[in-house]
Amino acid sequence: MGMILDLVEKMRSPVGITVTLAIVAAGVFFVRWVFNDQEPK
Repeated sequence: MGMILDLVEKMRSPVGITVTLAIVAAGVFFVRWVFNDQEPK
């Protein structure tokens, strides 16, 4: 639980917000790529 609180504190800085958004965007694009790859053409 302490590690999660430390990460939340780091996310409140401008650099932390930027890094968090970049990680979330990369995750969204990865999930979309994986699910889009499985559709039959």
